[in-house]
Amino acid sequence: MSKKESVDFFVEERMTKETKVKICLSTSRSFFQGSTGFRFFDHMLSTFSLYSGLGLKFEACESIDGIAHHLIEDVGIVLGKVFKKAVDYSEITRFGEATVPMDEALVGVYVDLSGRPFFFKNFEFIGAYIEDFPTEAFEEFMKGFSNNAKITVHFVKFSGRNEHHVIEASFKAFGLAIRKAVQPSQFLSTKGMID
Repeated sequence: MSKKESVDFFVEERMTKETKVKICLSTSRSFFQGSTGFRFFDHMLSTFSLYSGLGLKFEACESIDGIAHHLIEDVGIVLGKVFKKAVDYSEITRFGEATVPMDEALVGVYVDLSGRPFFFKNFEFIGAYIEDFPTEAFEEFMKGFSNNAKITVHFVKFSGRNEHHVIEASFKAFGLAIRKAVQPSQFLSTKGMID
């Protein structure tokens, strides 16, 4: 993985009237420290960390207005910003994809670290919550990440009835796709640059 700076941790924070979020990201090893305050979301971020090879440390994650949507979206925004700070898109493979089964669920994720933010998924959730996690916040988190990391990401559900399995397969596949995309490689772009 190519890094813009020769330091182990990259830090980004966001403080608004709604939330306070500060994330440290390591590109050298995977680990998850701290908490977002949502057990299932922590489980998914820990899963993403393991499969992507990135270390995540939450030095602050506080909901000021008590609205889950705002906090989860802001975690995506801050994580996207710190990821963009840590990874030099001009020195990596850039593209990554992974398809992950989890019982009856099968989800594919495809990423392009292109400098162009775009998010797509071909499925909706029926239930409002999985454990303590509002399912509508999945999209807000991923949009926050992709918009601020400036990456294209597609989630394609091939099968799946259990929404816990669908989301967990999504986070695993997303992590694996990112792991592939950030591998060092010769720069590839017909434009000659990524901004």
